[in-house]
Amino acid sequence: MGGAQPLLLVPVEANGRGPFSFILDTGAGTTLLAPELAASLNVRSTGKKTGQSAGGAVEVHLGTLDSLGVGGLMRSNLEIAIHDLSPISRTVGASLDGDLGYNFLKDYRLRLDFVACELRLEDPKRCEYFGAPALVDLPMRLAHPLKPLILIDAWVNGRGPFQFALDTGTSTTAISPRLGHELGLPSHPMANVTTGGAAIAARAARVETLHLGAASVRDLDVMLGGFLDMLSQVIGKQLDGIIGYNFLRHFRVAIDYPNENLSLFAV
Repeated sequence: MGGAQPLLLVPVEANGRGPFSFILDTGAGTTLLAPELAASLNVRSTGKKTGQSAGGAVEVHLGTLDSLGVGGLMRSNLEIAIHDLSPISRTVGASLDGDLGYNFLKDYRLRLDFVACELRLEDPKRCEYFGAPALVDLPMRLAHPLKPLILIDAWVNGRGPFQFALDTGTSTTAISPRLGHELGLPSHPMANVTTGGAAIAARAARVETLHLGAASVRDLDVMLGGFLDMLSQVIGKQLDGIIGYNFLRHFRVAIDYPNENLSLFAV
């Protein structure tokens, strides 16, 4: 983590080398490699594609890694995209080698402990949790096969449910300008934020409460971003907001992709 826009960074091994510093990013469909790392690993481009990020359309080169590992877990012949991460590196004040996305994470249960700075990847068929019960267990759904954002129901200032994405690659929780207007939130200009490698304009606001079931945070800073309208068009569903790090850090979080369940635990 680092800078004014903190991100979750995890050590990753690629083609038997490393560790390299990757963003943990549930908002990314395909794992990304910085061009410098791709070159050092001799990963060759097998084509191009245009993807959509909150910053707009981005063209990336595609390739394949022989292996990618986190801890003792390894995937072979993993498709990756090669994309310049230097704008995000400058923003967070940390060197970034890649972005760990859905195509690596999709078969696991992710457990995030922000206080201990610990990530655990578990097989949901074999692992059980015997600690304190969750504050909330919520069903989650994937937005679209090509944009597998985690969608959940959220309540803002006692109203809802609204449809939010959960994105560990987003530092500050965001809500759509439409929802901000509907809630009557006062806002003010803020410095441009960096997302998808691009700087985008946003406004700053604060909500009295944000609830995911019984789990809530009071007086939460949020940004109002028109980029949510673009993401809504991409996934074909109305997206009212994005749950980011500044909400999630108040809890221990379990994201169970195969069982489509989100659990939040008290710290």
